Amino acid sequence: MWAPQLKKDKQPLYLQLVEVMANDIANGKLAIGEKLPPQRQLAWHLEINLSTVTKAFQQAAKQHLISGEVGRGTYVLAQSAEAGLYLLKQDKQSMLIDLSTHIPVNKEDDNDLVNTIKSIMASDSNLSEFMTYHSPQSLKRIQIMAAKWLSQLGYMAKPQNCIVTTTAQNALLVTLLSCCGKDDVVLVNELTFPGMKTVAKQLGLKLYGIAMDEQGIIPAALDLAIRSTNAKVLVSDAIMQNPTGSVMGAERRKAFIDVISKHQILFIEEYVIGATSNIAPVSAVIKEQSLLITSFAKAVCPGVRFAVITGEHPLIKQLIDEPHATSWHLSPLMAEIACLWIENDTAQQRKLWQWQEISKRFHLFKKIFSAKKYAGNIQTCAHIWLPIKGDIESAVSQLKNLGVIVVPASIFAVSRNVPNNIRISLSAAKSIQQLHIALTIIDDSGLIKQANPLKSG
Repeated sequence: MWAPQLKKDKQPLYLQLVEVMANDIANGKLAIGEKLPPQRQLAWHLEINLSTVTKAFQQAAKQHLISGEVGRGTYVLAQSAEAGLYLLKQDKQSMLIDLSTHIPVNKEDDNDLVNTIKSIMASDSNLSEFMTYHSPQSLKRIQIMAAKWLSQLGYMAKPQNCIVTTTAQNALLVTLLSCCGKDDVVLVNELTFPGMKTVAKQLGLKLYGIAMDEQGIIPAALDLAIRSTNAKVLVSDAIMQNPTGSVMGAERRKAFIDVISKHQILFIEEYVIGATSNIAPVSAVIKEQSLLITSFAKAVCPGVRFAVITGEHPLIKQLIDEPHATSWHLSPLMAEIACLWIENDTAQQRKLWQWQEISKRFHLFKKIFSAKKYAGNIQTCAHIWLPIKGDIESAVSQLKNLGVIVVPASIFAVSRNVPNNIRISLSAAKSIQQLHIALTIIDDSGLIKQANPLKSG
């Protein structure tokens, strides 16, 4: 009798069974035309539910791996090419561990959205109100809930100063569109998040990178850049900086704010990854000279599109007067889900859960790399910045061949001064077991070198 072995990890059991079946067909363990054991007998052998085996057989039949007839049993089909195609698909999806994209940890058995939709449908709400434009009353409610969410992040804002939209990327686009013109110079970290580079390209802006160390932007370098470029705008993710993971300490914050106040420059703080932490935005103490942009994307749920622009800079009034570029983009139904999550603390609970998962994964990283006594990546963060031996592109290619996808520093560099580093996203792995495999591969590759804290400038 065909008696496969299942790993019983976090991958659904029925998909494991289909994958083992496809492998055994491809390598000849299951011959074409061979009869499979009865589902009940297989379930007993594997010590899993009969319904799981039934679901696996149904999926395998859809993939043209097997065919069943009532009274005759289930047989391996002759179309072995189908098995090969199925395995190829699985290779692309599951054999490579992709740590290149910064996405939140996926929460299994997540019923928050289902429960919220059921709650909306069971309420006295007129569902047709979600099929049209926002009413003035609904926009006021959204602003109140946005202010509540910001207060939970450590930023006290007046509801009338909260501008809601779909994503932080859209918020950044409309903000820079309102305060910059083509060919204007915008100051950024010398290693900046990819979304910033995209917006600059769209608007024709010139990015000027500020030198960094292990705490982010160096205040003296910022002061020099402002004086030498006459730039009026600085965009930075000062907390959980992407890609380095740097966080400003208390003294660095004060020196950084002093430079901004001295030159009266507009500071736009991108606080999306920072929202996963318990560290308040830097801009919270200079609201008159700054704008804060944050969203649900990393801390709550990327699928619930909800972002906020706030501050007490005069530009807020200009943005409020342009709702067609901000609030009107936000779906009324999506806004209602976000408001309910803020109102009943689901958003806060999801944020705390996300931080706990990030902390577990960061602890695993430190454990695996402890032998190197690596001096960087001190603060708990969802992404890691690692120094590479030798050619960076070659290292990225080698790691991919070993089964792990990572991102080279060139994706983030503003100037030609590109450090020999890679960024890996701890939260992108489907499970902590998968992350353990990926981190072990990276560590065993011999490509990572011990380094001092970041000094890229």
